[in-house]
Amino acid sequence: MGILKKSYPYYKKIYGILLICILFGLTQGVIGLVEPQIVTLIVDNVINPALGAKPVENSSIFAFLIEDMPQDNLWQIMFTLTGVFLLFLLLYFVTFYIRWNMAHYFSIKCDNKIRLDVLRKINSFGTPLLKEYSTGDLITIVNSDAENIKNFHVATIPFTVDALFYIVVAAVMLSRINIWLMLLPFFTLAVFALITKKFLKLCDEMYGRLWEKNSKLNTETQESIYGIRTIKAYAREDLRAKRFSGKSRDVRDFSTNFSIRRYKYFLAFDTSDQFVMLASMALSIWLATKFEMTSGEYTAFLAYLLEICGNFIDIIFNLADARGQKVSADRLYGLLDKKDEISALYGDKKVSRTPHITLSHVSAKADGNELLDNVSLDLPYGKKVGIMGKTGSGKSVLLRVMQAFEEFESGTITIDGIDIKEYSRNEITGAYGYAMQNVFLFSNSISANIAYYRPDAPEEEVAACGEIAQVSEFADSFPDGYNTIIGEKGFGLSGGQKQRVAIARALLKNAPVTVLDDCTSALDIETESKIFRSLEKHFKGRTLVMATHRAVALKDFDEILFLENGKVAERGTFNELMELNGKYADIYKKQMDKEVFVHWQEPVL
Repeated sequence: MGILKKSYPYYKKIYGILLICILFGLTQGVIGLVEPQIVTLIVDNVINPALGAKPVENSSIFAFLIEDMPQDNLWQIMFTLTGVFLLFLLLYFVTFYIRWNMAHYFSIKCDNKIRLDVLRKINSFGTPLLKEYSTGDLITIVNSDAENIKNFHVATIPFTVDALFYIVVAAVMLSRINIWLMLLPFFTLAVFALITKKFLKLCDEMYGRLWEKNSKLNTETQESIYGIRTIKAYAREDLRAKRFSGKSRDVRDFSTNFSIRRYKYFLAFDTSDQFVMLASMALSIWLATKFEMTSGEYTAFLAYLLEICGNFIDIIFNLADARGQKVSADRLYGLLDKKDEISALYGDKKVSRTPHITLSHVSAKADGNELLDNVSLDLPYGKKVGIMGKTGSGKSVLLRVMQAFEEFESGTITIDGIDIKEYSRNEITGAYGYAMQNVFLFSNSISANIAYYRPDAPEEEVAACGEIAQVSEFADSFPDGYNTIIGEKGFGLSGGQKQRVAIARALLKNAPVTVLDDCTSALDIETESKIFRSLEKHFKGRTLVMATHRAVALKDFDEILFLENGKVAERGTFNELMELNGKYADIYKKQMDKEVFVHWQEPVL
């Protein structure tokens, strides 16, 4: 019932349709129940008389169809009964087709809404919540768990109702033949109930563990695919294949063990079923010898008996499936119900188009490690700030904290003098155009990747941002230009080309503040210089924050921060830092000795 309660907001609009589908299923059950009644008449009133026996009366509900026909006109009786049988058969297929397609057509819409809500939830997660789930967990939830919840509604519930309906009505039909024929099938129910209790306990235990193993396999698969370039670069295909094979064998072995244990119970069910069949046949033969059952009734009895026992087992299988579906529902709805305590700290204010951002004595930690220590920064609109420091000095952390991607332990961050927590997180992220250190591109055209924030952006605007970021330099060499489709995660482009697309994407967003996080590290010095000269023109009067390892790139910035172990070791203008003759000046001099730097304010020849 927990699945129904949690699923109600998604499936409530189609519960009426699902109920109609159940009624179609019950119609199929009725057809399955009445067909043996027709067969009873065919055996007693056509086949046996054709073999020399006399026609006999029986308990068939369709006896009225032939009561006015001459008993010796076997062909007329046969055609009538066969016609009715085929009519029911046609009705069965029509109801089956309508039911199956109707249930799946409407349930897929609900299924898609659940998946979309899961994706939105994942997108809204703060860093702490994201760390609770692996990639495999999320893939399993979005794909397998959502599918299982759909199957619960369109298969498990309807098929269980079908089976219960058939058992009850078939029992009534058996009672019309002889009341004693009902005893053994329902004795089977009592035996099955005892076995089922332990069987469902096994399912509760195993489905959760199977979910976790599938999740780990999904994570391994995702890493093996996305890391294919690194794997091939180090010729470690054998290692990844071994790791994947290990996870795959783990799932296989666990599933095999689960199946073996399941089929031990199935063997018990089947053995009980066969015992009841033999006992029931013995009883029915004894009743037939006592002239209390006709040959046709015996035929109907066997049909009903087989179906009753089969439906008992179907119910048990459905209950087992429901256990697995409950695991899926608990995982999926558990994710949707997760409270993002970080998001709850933020308000709903909107960020202005000319934000003045101030960080005052900000410190941040992760896993007990100090990432930022007492960092202050005043960033009025239009200011250009450069950030330098060794790897791990806190450059990227500072940029993420500024954009509310990560939380800080102490200090304050304000926007236009108002605490950052009073603003909507979407508003905060919307105020920044962010070119990340680790570039991610989608499997789409170059143009679509640049226009990711504004898919409807004019081609001219996309091309203009591409010119600034020097994307045109390589895009124009492709036959399809900016419409060239690049592979997943940017496969097909070099590291420097991907960085240029990322810069163009940040520019097209046209946010008040642009943040470039070491996104020119893969560029040659000449291309980098061209980009910086273009950015100088583009960012006149706008805010720019850039983290980089290249001291020469920050020469004309309004302020430069040099971080060391999360602290501001040096700060000032280029001239002030050169006069200080400290860490920044030392790096600048060394880089100038190694590189021929083309100043970004010089005209391009």
